[in-house]
Amino acid sequence: MTEIPNPVDLAVVTVPANKVLSLIPEFDQKKIKNVLLISSGFGEVGEEGKILEKELVKKARNAGILIIGPNTMGICNPYISFYCVGSHVRPPSGGTVLLAQSGNLGTQILAFAAKEDIGIRAFCGSGNEAMITIEDYMEGFEVDDKTKTVVLYVESVKNGRRFFESAKRVGQHKPVIVLKGGRTEAGSSAAASHTGAMASDIKVFMAACRQAGIVQAESPMDLLDLSAAFSSLPLPKGNKVALLTLGGGWGVVASDLCEENGLIVPKLSEEVISKINKLLPPFWSHANPIDIVGEMNPETYMKILEELIQWPECDAIIHMGIIGRKIMIKAIMESTAIVDKKYDSKFVENALRYAEGFEKQTIEQTVKLMEKYNKPIIGVYLLNDDETRTVTEVNGGKYKGVNFITPEKAVKSLAKMYQYSQWLKV
Repeated sequence: MTEIPNPVDLAVVTVPANKVLSLIPEFDQKKIKNVLLISSGFGEVGEEGKILEKELVKKARNAGILIIGPNTMGICNPYISFYCVGSHVRPPSGGTVLLAQSGNLGTQILAFAAKEDIGIRAFCGSGNEAMITIEDYMEGFEVDDKTKTVVLYVESVKNGRRFFESAKRVGQHKPVIVLKGGRTEAGSSAAASHTGAMASDIKVFMAACRQAGIVQAESPMDLLDLSAAFSSLPLPKGNKVALLTLGGGWGVVASDLCEENGLIVPKLSEEVISKINKLLPPFWSHANPIDIVGEMNPETYMKILEELIQWPECDAIIHMGIIGRKIMIKAIMESTAIVDKKYDSKFVENALRYAEGFEKQTIEQTVKLMEKYNKPIIGVYLLNDDETRTVTEVNGGKYKGVNFITPEKAVKSLAKMYQYSQWLKV
């Protein structure tokens, strides 16, 4: 290490735990002040490991060295193309910071974020948090301008008061989304075995989260869904939702989900009905949810969206089946070309080009409507495939297109956004 000629900003350590302490003098001699300690075998393995961890922290502090970990899966900062993670994941840069007290779970969530085009400010698997704790990270997020949304997987908190006070301050400017691991006796035992995390009373933790305005996730995928929604959409000012659907069944399901999650599906006013009457055939639903009876004209669809988003009784819109139709069209066109030889590959290509153009135009215009009226619009895919993405960037857009693969994801995300917006008003 001392043979390296130039200054070293960060040392990444992977040697066995019993050899780590002997590196401290070398770090000190080389004036290395930052260490990413991947190695396991410390506080998570029992009393002997805890003693070793305490001795390491003592020596590091005396040398003015800061350690992330031990027992971490690494860190990344896409803004400077720095990826030092135990999984080959390269998410795009963005506003979501991801901190996980489980490296494996953290890198899996990071991989999902990369697939779904959710931009990452930075990632850290915090490991045992021997020196730098979740409370320290929170205070960093508070002053970092690039951080727009904070996403945490938490198993334990060393200083509860400090954590919740900092989370409350951060939450005034950017949402803090938390998944709590170790909510049950079995989960608490599992957490203690891999990071040495101590169990906390889940009821007390959840109550403190509510007071601090922390958005609580119920599953790992909730973290990504909520991150996509919070980082891409304006917050709803109220809980009244207009539902726009390609078919009646989804409208029924979404209405149930809205009511179960504290959202309201208001009746359409006579004025809105009369305006939509001019745009759809007479057999449309004449009610909220609005069944657009298979309408394919993008101009008609956008006119309906704008009528709804201007309606005072509408705080948000969820549309279902509008995006993702190109997948269905592709299957139909390919089948048609097989059974009718008059159709060639050009026919299929042209049909797909039209469908892709329709969806691109729809997402772009949806983002423009959100910018104009400052109300969230969330989509649900008709069908999805390997190319399906939750978040779609729009050049020059303040917001982004968000389309989930199920109504449940759309409704739950909107409900959490509403709860957070209400906390901000208190």
